Amino acid sequence: MDTRAVRYFRWLLFWQQQGRCCYCGEHVVLTYRPYDAARPYAATLEHLQRRADGGTGHWSNLAMACRRCNHSRGDRDWLFYASWRRKEF
Repeated sequence: MDTRAVRYFRWLLFWQQQGRCCYCGEHVVLTYRPYDAARPYAATLEHLQRRADGGTGHWSNLAMACRRCNHSRGDRDWLFYASWRRKEF
């Protein structure tokens, strides 16, 4: 996928998810500047089924997550992790 397609897809996910992280529900910032992308609330693309578990880069397996959730999920199932982050237990 070229850079323009990735940017458009990130914008589309941002719009579909109303600017919120798919796990914690907090607002994320859609940015392409390197110093903003390192912030915990920066929007990142997340593979719902991890690639290590056989997930693909297909659009149906991707969602937008804040950087903090994306990096702290580890090997947990995405649905379990979302419930845990939203304190639904």
